Amino acid sequence: MIISVYSTTDYKSLILDWINHPANKKSSSRKALAEALNCQTPFVSHVLNGDYHFSAEQAEACAQWMHLSEQETNYFILLVLWARAGTKSLKSHLFKQIQRIREDETVLKKKVKFENALSWENQTIYYSSWQYAAVHMALLIPQLRTLDALEDHFKIPQKRLLQIINFLLEMGLIKEENRSFKVMKPMLHLENTSTLLLQHHTHWRLKALESFQNTQQTQQNRQLSYSGAISLSAEDFEWMKQRLSNLLKEVSDKIKDSPDEKLICLNFDCFEI
Repeated sequence: MIISVYSTTDYKSLILDWINHPANKKSSSRKALAEALNCQTPFVSHVLNGDYHFSAEQAEACAQWMHLSEQETNYFILLVLWARAGTKSLKSHLFKQIQRIREDETVLKKKVKFENALSWENQTIYYSSWQYAAVHMALLIPQLRTLDALEDHFKIPQKRLLQIINFLLEMGLIKEENRSFKVMKPMLHLENTSTLLLQHHTHWRLKALESFQNTQQTQQNRQLSYSGAISLSAEDFEWMKQRLSNLLKEVSDKIKDSPDEKLICLNFDCFEI
């Protein structure tokens, strides 16, 4: 599935996006869809452009034609049933199921696979300061794999730096090789229910503010920042969360094998106010 089926609650726009996607244009058209549904092409156009709807059977056939997975097919059929529903009660019942599926798909731990190698006690140490994660990730960069290089880069006192390094060594997150350090376990993750999550986010957002202030003072545009209040529909809010979640997964997949050259902070927020 090239286009995320969970990016919308409008099954018609999803089909049109599928048909118009460059990767599908050679083999996908309204005529091809009509053949898959065993109906006439004008009927497909009436559905996609008007108030007609596919039946549940046609929805299932359409999902097969789009090569959806079993889970995606269930979601797609729900969209069709929701669009066809004739009472507010049924629409509300179906939409709750749709929202539940979309929310499950936006849970970060299902989008990005992390390894959690720390006990609760050691998590309280690792997430007590931004410095632990920063040094941990910095050691992926070849130029920063020595104590002197880390001290020069972060301007952290050597005593404090040694405390952090020793902790990372004890946890098996890094190991020492020929007077330099190598990362053994590159990524950790806090569950959404963790009581440490608030201070973890707070540390990095304070670093973002510090970076913003430094950028203004030096007049260097070295960061991408956006803050703003937005008014939108409940449906579009769900769409936006899904798109941002998909973007985060794309970023994670892209940088997984990316050469380690720069250390950055990525803060990602989308919430109701």
